[in-house]
Amino acid sequence: MYMLPILESPLIPLQVMVLAYLEAKPDTNVVVLDWSNMALGSYLFNAAGKNVKKVGAAAAKQLNRLLETGIKLEDLHVIGHSLGSHVAGYIARELKNKYNKTVKRLTLLDPAVIGLLPDVVLEHVGADDAEFVEVIHTDAGSYGTTARTGTADFFPNGGKGPQPGCPPSPRFALYPITIRKMSSHSRSWWFYAESLRNPKAFPASPAKSYREFKQNPTPDVGMVYMGIACDTR
Repeated sequence: MYMLPILESPLIPLQVMVLAYLEAKPDTNVVVLDWSNMALGSYLFNAAGKNVKKVGAAAAKQLNRLLETGIKLEDLHVIGHSLGSHVAGYIARELKNKYNKTVKRLTLLDPAVIGLLPDVVLEHVGADDAEFVEVIHTDAGSYGTTARTGTADFFPNGGKGPQPGCPPSPRFALYPITIRKMSSHSRSWWFYAESLRNPKAFPASPAKSYREFKQNPTPDVGMVYMGIACDTR
């Protein structure tokens, strides 16, 4: 299996995700996209956001070369966190629209809310970008978007901060970014890494709202697992 994590955050998320994937699936080939130089600058003033589409197109071109030389498309799993979720989306979209290759699985970990601004990302990553698009929201309304755009959108603990063990999330994605402010935003990749180690750690029930979820008398009906074990059907 081949995986492309797209994370513009520091090295810790990369290390956690890669190690978790390799522990769970030792035969995985992991490809990490380093776009740190182009992810620098304020998201609020679009310095980093304007590069999302460029990076996605460039990465898709290189991935297509690998696919042409033997990588199996059905084994490709593209993963992104925060603003990198939108890069991941553009990679999948470019592979589909330009190279006629549809990614089987696209995982978006708390996609950055700034990506919704029309002058940053023209089209939000969506369910049509891959065969199966899963979105995990952990800081919706702060650093993460509230938009439901996946095949399946998961909202652990309501999908908003503060997540358990985290301080209150800032009302808006204000700078400077600190580890403390990013705590709930970071829970998305911690949760996904945990799902690799324990695939049934996060049972999830379908609901139109958090209130409906809390009041559901039959949570087992339609239940799936958030993370790597999610039923892509």
